Amino acid sequence: MCFPCRCARLLLTLLSLLLAVPPDASWGGEAAFQRLSGRYPELQEAARRGPFGLPLQVHSEERENQISAEIYGIIDHPFRALAANFTEPGGWCDFLVLNPNIKTCTFRRGAQETLLTLYIGSKSYRAPESATEQVYRFLVRARQPEYAAISLTAPEGMLGTTAHRFEFEAGSVAGKTVVGLSSSFEPSMLSKLLTGIYLGTLGRERIGFSREATEAGAPAGYVRGVKGMVERNVMRYYLALKAFLDTSDLPAGRQFEARASLAYDLMDLYPAQLRQMDKAEYLDIKLREHQNQLRLQQKLALAGSQRSDP
Repeated sequence: MCFPCRCARLLLTLLSLLLAVPPDASWGGEAAFQRLSGRYPELQEAARRGPFGLPLQVHSEERENQISAEIYGIIDHPFRALAANFTEPGGWCDFLVLNPNIKTCTFRRGAQETLLTLYIGSKSYRAPESATEQVYRFLVRARQPEYAAISLTAPEGMLGTTAHRFEFEAGSVAGKTVVGLSSSFEPSMLSKLLTGIYLGTLGRERIGFSREATEAGAPAGYVRGVKGMVERNVMRYYLALKAFLDTSDLPAGRQFEARASLAYDLMDLYPAQLRQMDKAEYLDIKLREHQNQLRLQQKLALAGSQRSDP
């Protein structure tokens, strides 16, 4: 394989998974619920006229010192179900790992903070011991009767990138839940270099979800480049979240396999953006990686209980 392609694969494995969000004080602020619920009619209109046929809005930005993407949608589950699962780190691990490039997710609680660790690798199977670890601080920024906001943050990440944040917020509207996911990071010179290599090789034909005009008078086309890359990633997390909630009523022993199957089917609705492998391969990989996740989390729990013994 040529050197540029090897670099591109490295970037695809690492850079596309950096979690973050623009430092927006409105997430978790006093008017956050009103702002979020105000998106409900916009999302209903998006279902009628938007490109997805679903109540979804996707937006991304590429600046000199920040790359970001956000997605808003309506999920047909009551707010109580989301708040119960996603104000705890375990719920996050149960859906984040459905991303093909997340190999394992664990969490541990300390006296001062809760830390969540992602084990990141290529789309093929990888044991957590050979994956790249990225640790985030897990923080519940707001938990109200009809609104919740959670953030994952890390000051530094792979390839010299910084200011990693991943934000989730949810609000109850008309018996359903409006959710927002926002992701961003500050690139480094190295990440910019590898991004250029990836977008010139493996990612040359890949597209995102939002549309923008390419030249005067031309029809709007799907975004490409860095914006398309971060949009694909945030959409994977949104669809993984939906798959998690849609299978939450199943018996515990059947949940993960059903969740992974549904997550694949949802991602496969957008083959031009999200198709990476066939379903049998994806399910085999995810079931093996889930067993690794259970093993590592049990090990952490045992270590914690031993430290607390007198």
